[in-house]
Amino acid sequence: MQDNILMPGDAAGNYDEKWTKTFDLKFLILWLILFAFLLTWTIVFDSSLFNAKHFFFRSFIKLFIMMILALLGGMLCRHYCNTDEKGYITTSKNSWFKVNYTRKIQHFAAYLVPLLSPPTAPLGILPHLWESLFVLFMFLVLIKPIREFSTFFMLQFNSLDRVEDRPNTLKWIILGNMLPGLLIITIFKQIFETCLNLPLLASVVVLTVAIGDGFAEPVGTYLGKKKYVVPSWNLKNRYVRSYAGSACVYIAAIVFLLLFKDQFANAYEFWTAMVLFPPIMTLSEAFAPHSMDTPIMMMIGFSLLFGICAIF
Repeated sequence: MQDNILMPGDAAGNYDEKWTKTFDLKFLILWLILFAFLLTWTIVFDSSLFNAKHFFFRSFIKLFIMMILALLGGMLCRHYCNTDEKGYITTSKNSWFKVNYTRKIQHFAAYLVPLLSPPTAPLGILPHLWESLFVLFMFLVLIKPIREFSTFFMLQFNSLDRVEDRPNTLKWIILGNMLPGLLIITIFKQIFETCLNLPLLASVVVLTVAIGDGFAEPVGTYLGKKKYVVPSWNLKNRYVRSYAGSACVYIAAIVFLLLFKDQFANAYEFWTAMVLFPPIMTLSEAFAPHSMDTPIMMMIGFSLLFGICAIF
């Protein structure tokens, strides 16, 4: 592993390469394959889902909300940062405002907005998969040929494009974060629904990751004085994290355990979770590779809570 430490705001690359030779084309093909698979599965095994017009209408509304939040984040970036001739944000490690502050807006939206479903929403793994596909679509419209053609989509891309991740911003978000994260949520929400009859308890993990890890980056970037480094998932660079940022995960874990206390079957489950869940989630965030902390935290968090509830 190279001893190349990237600070927030340090540019690691650019987007000069032709898009058909990058992850963007692979992402487009992957999304179309997933769409065809889900469409076929629904037609063959559960065509009644197509009659749930309110489900798809709510999904489009959620997609719209996520895109508007990303748009506002991009406008905030443009207000405080300069752009190049193509519309990409330009910063340095000494810049006062960094994309790291707005990137988590989409992090919040992608994981939290799908949770806003009424009790009458369709249950089962198939509706969860459709919602995940809608979330991925929000990122699909940000591939290079679309964002460079439209300021509307470029602004959304601005809000998540950390310069230290270039040219791998979308690749790392999708392969290292969103795709495995959404898959893990879908599987474990189904497990918590069917095996434990505790569908709301799964929200503890999602909220801890989305809020705790979401605040960890901007808090660490702006307030974190004591730093440590973690590798990227391809082991080519190392990235800086802070103890102040990691503390956000610990605090969030405690807060959401308290908020969902009534979802635990008994006091043994709750107090065991209070002892184990916050420090384990914090360590998961602290040692996970850069841009892969979300799925790792979710896998560990879901497994831990399921184990506690299954034992007690």
